[in-house]
Amino acid sequence: MRLFLSFSLVLTLLITGCSSTETASTPSADPGTPEEPLQTEVVRLRDEVRTLRDSLQFYDDVDSGQYYRELRALRDQTARMTYELDALRDGGQTLSERRVDQLFQPASATLTEGGLEALKPVAAQLRQAYPEREVRVEGHSDDTPLGESMKETYPSNWELSTARAAAVVRALIDLSGLDANQFVAVGYGATRPVASNRTASGRRANRRVRVAVLPQPRDYSRPFETSW
Repeated sequence: MRLFLSFSLVLTLLITGCSSTETASTPSADPGTPEEPLQTEVVRLRDEVRTLRDSLQFYDDVDSGQYYRELRALRDQTARMTYELDALRDGGQTLSERRVDQLFQPASATLTEGGLEALKPVAAQLRQAYPEREVRVEGHSDDTPLGESMKETYPSNWELSTARAAAVVRALIDLSGLDANQFVAVGYGATRPVASNRTASGRRANRRVRVAVLPQPRDYSRPFETSW
């Protein structure tokens, strides 16, 4: 309260000073007195008054709790944006990750009957929980060079991993009934291994397909109260 009164006293003195200064700047008092320095001083004093008023408003906001509410909303928004940025950087939230030999015929991008069955629960989850989300399907491989016969269709593991991702996308669209514009297929080849390619089990783990959903886009330009 003492702080508020001191600010009010200073504000009153400054406003009084502004009026006195404006009166002193009248040409009739002294025709030879330059007006520009006085006008400049008046502007400066008015700016100081405005600054004090803003300061007093700040303390009013603190007392009323408005400051803390806006600070909390800003922190929540920052945390949400950080989470979504991390999720986008990681390629979204993983819904399913299957080894290639659980989905495809050997050395191909053709889904087996068992592979289609394995994708049905994923399609149902997309339809029920994420009907408007963007779906990202990633194809991954090990670093074993393709045989000559496979190179006729897939020049490298890049093309093979991309073809497998595309096959899963087509199956999920058919099984879920979602819009094809919600899906994207990505082929990483052998660039993102999850295990060592020096062992058979590691190479088998690296040959995989990942299905993920991306965060819902938000309008962060809207006010805090309505942006969520």
